[in-house]
Formats: sequence, structure tokens, C-alpha cells
Amino acid sequence: MFRSETFPEFVFLGDDGEERRVDLGAMMHRIRAVAALIGQKVAPHSTVGLMYPSGPELVINWLACLAADTRPLVMQYPTKKQSRAYWIDSVKNTIEVAQVAAVLCDEYCANLGLRGMVGAISQATLDELPDGSAAPLTLDDFAIIQLSSGTTGYRKAVKFDSAALRRHVSDFNEALQLGPGDRIVSWLPLYHDMGYVACFVMPLMLGIEVVMMDPMTWIRKPELLYDAIERHRGTVCYMPNFGFEVMSRCAPRDLSSMRWWISCSEPVSGDTARKFLRSSGAAPESFAPCYAMAENIFAVSIRRGLETRTIDMASVVSCGAPIANVEVKIVDHQIWVKSPSSLEAYLGGEDIRDAEGFYPTGDLGEIIDGELYVTGRMQDLLIQAGRKYMLSDVDLVLNRLYPDIRGRAAAIQLYDERLGTQKPVVLIEHPDFFQRADQADIADALKSAIGLDQIDVHFVPPRFLTKTSSGKFNRRKSAESWSLFRKAADGARTRTDDPLAELHASFPNVDWQLPVAEVLDSLSLTVLRIILGATPVRYDGTLTLSAIAAALKKGAPRARAKPAEAIRIVSLADRRVLRDVEEEHVDRLSRRLGCPVTLEHICLPPSPVVLSDLIFHDYFQPRLSQDDFNGVTRAFAKLREASLLLTDDVAEMFFPPAQVYGVLSHNLERDPKADLVGVRWQRYPQYHDRLPLTVVAGADLPLEHRTNTLAQLSAYLGKPIFRIATIQGFAKFTAGWDYRSLKGVSGAPGGIEVIDPEEFIEKLATWITRLETPPERRPAPGAAKLEMTELAHYCSHFAEKANVDKLLAKFDSFCIVGQTASVPYIRKELERLGKKFVEVRSYAPEILRTVPEKFDCLVICGSQGNFQIDVPAAAIMTAQRKWTTLHIDDPELRDLIFTIEKHKAPRSGTDWFYPFEMNRRRNVAEFQQVRRAAAAAVKRLREEQRSRRLNRRARREARRELHQS
Repeated sequence: MFRSETFPEFVFLGDDGEERRVDLGAMMHRIRAVAALIGQKVAPHSTVGLMYPSGPELVINWLACLAADTRPLVMQYPTKKQSRAYWIDSVKNTIEVAQVAAVLCDEYCANLGLRGMVGAISQATLDELPDGSAAPLTLDDFAIIQLSSGTTGYRKAVKFDSAALRRHVSDFNEALQLGPGDRIVSWLPLYHDMGYVACFVMPLMLGIEVVMMDPMTWIRKPELLYDAIERHRGTVCYMPNFGFEVMSRCAPRDLSSMRWWISCSEPVSGDTARKFLRSSGAAPESFAPCYAMAENIFAVSIRRGLETRTIDMASVVSCGAPIANVEVKIVDHQIWVKSPSSLEAYLGGEDIRDAEGFYPTGDLGEIIDGELYVTGRMQDLLIQAGRKYMLSDVDLVLNRLYPDIRGRAAAIQLYDERLGTQKPVVLIEHPDFFQRADQADIADALKSAIGLDQIDVHFVPPRFLTKTSSGKFNRRKSAESWSLFRKAADGARTRTDDPLAELHASFPNVDWQLPVAEVLDSLSLTVLRIILGATPVRYDGTLTLSAIAAALKKGAPRARAKPAEAIRIVSLADRRVLRDVEEEHVDRLSRRLGCPVTLEHICLPPSPVVLSDLIFHDYFQPRLSQDDFNGVTRAFAKLREASLLLTDDVAEMFFPPAQVYGVLSHNLERDPKADLVGVRWQRYPQYHDRLPLTVVAGADLPLEHRTNTLAQLSAYLGKPIFRIATIQGFAKFTAGWDYRSLKGVSGAPGGIEVIDPEEFIEKLATWITRLETPPERRPAPGAAKLEMTELAHYCSHFAEKANVDKLLAKFDSFCIVGQTASVPYIRKELERLGKKFVEVRSYAPEILRTVPEKFDCLVICGSQGNFQIDVPAAAIMTAQRKWTTLHIDDPELRDLIFTIEKHKAPRSGTDWFYPFEMNRRRNVAEFQQVRRAAAAAVKRLREEQRSRRLNRRARREARRELHQS
């Protein structure tokens, strides 16, 4: 039973340690106001979701759901640690399986697309409600919904009524003996059963005070947990194993008030427990391993103190004896549970119990001397060549051997069709994933420590692995993502069915000079036999890999004639820098290098954006529909077909600080601000209005990192990059670049240095001939040997929403000029307002004459030209420097600026690949310094020109006077 008179006080801690105290008994006027609105929106006994960070709104609105006779369900709040696409899919699944009728949420969640999935009631709406009655509240007959952990897939929904909750709380408290003097301190999310039941529902029922902080607050400042325990004299704290690992690294406080440190929700590590006890000074008997799950409301078993046993050569921690009225049995090593409070079936599912009323947990374990030892999850069980291993054990060994990897790696299993057995694969997230070369060393260490015959180790980019709402790795989804990545990579790779190439790919880190029977394990020998199976070469264990490779070469059929090949150069530099390069110069380079050469310019963003988008294209894009990625895929195909790349400081350094870019989001989400990014007619962002994008301001990217970013791009693509420096102001950032002609004084069109083509060709030819690895020759393209048709450089601005809104409000119909991907906010907003608009490619008179309907205002979103405009017009992306509006008499609109200045651009998102520090203040200051130097140089140049003109005039006058005399 819940009675408002006995509701305990909740204290909520913010990032800065600031406390918000909430006396729930005194909040009846808000609880009843929200309950009344819920009653108007949904039918009784409906499921109502709640989506908030841990705070007063979540607790108050949860009680309001009960008061409205509905069933509350705390849903996962989105975080940056989880893929936004996976979060959206899981929310949709929860809405479906739990039959969610409405969701109470904050504005952030409502704007992430929640309104499109279910009836969303935002907190702003709730805050505007008048207060309701303050009469006391008694809740006796109610039900709640909670979700399973989701480690085997999407989370399943479970319903429990108030009688089952009261019974479970009573049974669990027989072990804990909590009373009025206790105080729970928690950072656990309420969308997970440990936080929901143990740190919220149970203390509500028992009248125990709770000090609560949001999980993200704890992640940012874990020491706040110790501060809160010391300040509030906490007595109970629940955490998963990794929480104890984190806290073992924090300086302890006065923790003498603590009675229970309960480790639950993931395998308990004896090493972690001992480390925590040493560092915190906690009493050994206060540490309590617990086994719990949502299907039993929460607790199954618990013990005081640490006890371990060796089971199947692994150290396993005891989770103690079952709590009161809970029964546990082991069937084929799987744990089965029965209690008066346990579930019969998931919502919408069949009864999952056996004839005795036990349900299967999916966990493996043993009962020894009446205590439960959990050895792993069934889906973590790997059977390789008849031997059993646990993927969770692989994780533990990996974390022990390489502590810096903890929390960024997971073991998955894939079925190897060639071997006919399961193969473990370890995926490790790391910023330097494409430059790491120690995979074989890590694999050898794991094989030695665990006894596996075969294991693959791969580094992947940050955010690649999928996590559940409780922060655990979802192995199934991560394995799917890896399979999709490999399938896409294999599809892009040229298929040659070359056994020699497969031999090199399969054994890159093996001594090729020793007999294969001595250096290869049993499964690797099987792989070798499979490779040789389709060749005339027979397997012989005494042969070396070098000898086998020689035999394969000897028996290889004569290769067919290859198509003509060339050194294909792709330029990302500003096209105007290479303006004077002509076909005759390309021919001269061909003669110098002794093979055909082609040069093609493409218009792409600067290297930080290109690198991040490339990683998205390779690792994340395979998870999505490919229809909208044609522009991206086409551009990257050109990069990969290139032999080498060119870039310069104009495209890399001068223009970016004034730009804002839409960058493909590695969280697979679209930031609403991306709808305000404007682009010109580059081919690359052709479909950017449909893609998952984050927003990155060029002003956030320090110029000092650009050389390193270019080096990373070169390493990722495996292509050398020839770097051209032309601007004197960037000299300190371009030291060591390959061709320096520092005559340019600014990046303005009039100040761009057009390099001497003869000198450029000579420098480029010398650089190519000196490369340690000659550039790869590629099939010659069918296009011309010199192709410079794309825009000069990538131009991408951010629109000022407030000023755009003023413009859209003033007129009734519009003609939008530019590509659809440019400022899509305008189209969406006009559709929302119900106003008419047409779209055209250009504002050239012959184009505008074809517009069938009259319009009130021409809105320019990227197209350029010197065409005469005689209608009201506004340039969202500045078409001419002289104006932003034309023929608009309204003084409120006439002087509006629609493009945000660079220092006011939105801060860059974090869900993309950029391993360096972003520092807007330093970057803008450096760029302004370059601007000032350029302006001074231009002033000196003009003064010199003026002086020369005056001197010429004086000489002419002197000659004239001499002639007259």
C-alpha cells in the first residue's frame, strides 16, 4: 500500500552537487493535477510511459500515473552512450509490446521523434496545469510495468500488481532488515529493475529516504556518490560490478554509516570486490553479491561477504542463498526460478513456466552448499570444436590483461561456415582503430589465457558496439552490426577468388619460414586445407607457407590482359588554386612518371569531416537503407579509386572556420539543427536532407590539428596526400607541407594564389618519385584526363532560424532556389504553416519564367549568379556580397541577416569521429590573426601600387615637360 502520509523524502543531486529536496507527501496538488490530465487522455488501466532523467518530475509523474489508475512504465532516457537508432527502435518495440497509450516526457525526448510514435505529453504542458487537490492519497490496488534487461534482444515487458510487489518487498526485506534509520544512495536509472525496484518502489513502500542522482551525473563525477553517502549518512548502495570498479579508483570518504554494498545486475568479479573493499575501507561483511532479475520483480538470492569457488577452471562468486519464498533449481546447467511474485508470461507472450511453476532465466549456474553460483548467460556460451567457453569470461580476461580497454570491448560469436563451428570475435572500440597493429598480440594473449584454438580480434570505431539500457553490451546486435560491416566490405572489395591472396589475408602474422604443422593451431590448419582444396596444391604439414605460396604461383593460370591503368589524382584543393593547370601539364607529368596520369577535382568538406564520414560510410551506413546515400557513396568511390590525393590550405584552413557542416552521425540520429544547414550545388550533400546528421562548426576545429587529420585520412584510405600551401598567414600550420608557395595573402576570391603550373608539376613529380611506396596505378577513367568541373570549394553555412521565421511569416507564397538538401527547415516549416511554395534550381530569368504560379518572395538557398532580380528576394545563403534582401520594403525584414556569424554558430555535436580537442576560442583567435595579417598585407600592397602609380604619373609629367621644353 502507498499512503501519501508515509511517503519518504527524496533528495536529487545535480552535476554541481546542488540538492533538490522533494517531500512527496507535500506534492499532492501536483500529483493530482497531472493525474487528472492523464485521466482525460487515456483509459483506466492503460500503460503510460515516463521518459525523464532521474529527478522530481519522474517521481511525481509516476505517482500521478498510479493516482490516475494507469500502469506506469519508466522508459529508457536517451544517452550518448547508446546508438540513437537503436534507442528509437527499442522505444518503438516497448510501445508495441507494452501497449503504451501515452508517454510523459521532457521536451528533449518529445523533439527526438517521440511525438510521431505515440501520444506524447511534454513536461511544459504539465507545468502549465493549475494545481489540483492536496487531499491525501491512498493507493492499494494498482499495477506497474517493468522491462527485462534486453541482453538477448529488445527488452520484454512484465506486469506486476501491488500484491506481488508487497510480497516481494517483504520477502527481500527479511534479508536486508531495512528500517526508518536507513537511507539509500543511488545513481541507478529507474528504467532498470535494480534502480526501479530496489532504489525507488521498495523504499516508497517501506518509507525509507532516498538520495538520488542521474546516471550521467555519476558518470561525469563518480566521487559525488561518496560525497552524498558521507553527507547524508547513507546505509545502502546498489551498483553493478563496473560501478564498484569505478569507485575503487575514487578517494574514500567517511563511509562508516554503510551497512550494505550490494553488487548486482552483472557478473560479480572477486577481483573487483577485493579491490573495492581495500580502497574504500568498507567492512567485508557489508559487501553483498546479489542475483536478481525483472522476471522475479527483483531479488532471487543474496549473501553477506565475498565467497568464491572454482567452477570449470574459472573463479565464480557466490550470490548466496535464495531469499524467503524463492526456489531455485538447475536444469542442464540453466538456472530456473519460482516464487509467489515471479512472472507467468511476458506481456503478449505465452506462459514460460514448466509444470512445477519454474521459469527459465537464461543464466547458467550451480548450487553448492545451498548457495547459487552464476557462471554466465546461455547466449554467451561458445562451443568451439566440442569445448565450452563463456564469452563473458573472454571479456573478463581481456579487461584483466588490458585494463585500458575496459568498457570498450566485447566478445561476440559468429558461425564460421568453412570451419563448421563457432568462432569468437573480440571487437574493441578505439579512436586509433584503423592504425592499430596489435590485434594478433591480443589474440595470442587471449588464446594463451583461455585455451581457445581460434579467436579474431578487431578494432572498431567508437560507438560501434551496441549497449543495452543498463549499459551492458548487446552481443547479438553487435554481432549483427559486425556481420553487416563485413558483408558491405566484402561487397566493395574486388572479388578475385585468388587463393594466394586469401593465404596472405588468413595468415598475416605467422612465421612463413617454419613448417605449417609447427606454427598453426588445429583450426588454422583447417582454414589452410580449405584454401588449398580448390587448387592443385596438396596439403603437407612439413611445408612452409612460403613454399605453399610459391607452389600456388607456379600453378596459377596465365592472367588475362588488364585494362589500361593510370595514376589517378583526385584533388580536394580549391579549384582556383589549380586554375592554370591544363592538359599539357598533365601530359608532362605522365612523361615524367612513365605512365598515364589523370587529374580530377571533387568538391568535399575539409579532412576532419571527410574522415568521419568515411568511417560512417564503412562501419555504420551498412545498418541503414542505402537509397539516400548515393551522393556520399559516389564521392567516396572516387577517393578509393584514386592513386593519390591533393589538398591545400585554402580548402582545409581558410574557408572552414566560417562554415558549419552537416556530418554523418555515428549515433545514427539526425540533430534537428541539421535542417538549418545550407549548401550550394555540390554533389556530395545531394541527399543530406534525409540522412542522420550532426552539426559541426568549422570554428571548433583548431587549425593546428589539420596536418594530423590529413595524416589520418591518408592512413585510413591508404593513399598518399600531396599538400599545397599558398597562404602566408597559415605558414606555422603548414610547415612540412609538400609544396609551399606562400604568396597568397587571404582566402578571399581576389586573394587566392594561383600556383605556377610548371613549378607545381615539377614539385609533384619529384614528390611522387620519392615516395617509399609508389602510388597504386588504377584503371583509367573513361572521362577526360583533366576534369575540373565541380564547385571550387565546399561551402556550407548555418541559417539564423529566428530571422528565417520572420521572413516566412511575412509572405504567403515562395519560390525556393537551390537544392533540396539546403536548409530543409524552410520546406518543412512552410508545409507546417500550410503555405504554398515551388522549388527551382536557379534564379536565372529563363528559369523563373517557367514557374507556373506567382509567388510573393524568392528565397535563395544556395544558387549563385549575377542575374537581374526584380522580385522581392531574400538570400538565406548569401548570393551576392552586396545584399541579403532585395525589393522588400518592410523595415523589419529589409536589413535581416540570414546566415549566422561563425562565432555564434552552434557548438559541434559529439557523435562523430574527431579524436582531437575542439577549441573554438583558440581557433577563431588564430583565424582572426591570419585575417589581420592578410588585411595588413593587402593594405601594404595597395600602398605600393598607389606609390607606383604616382611615380609613373610623375615620370610621365616629367617627360611631357621635357618634350614641351
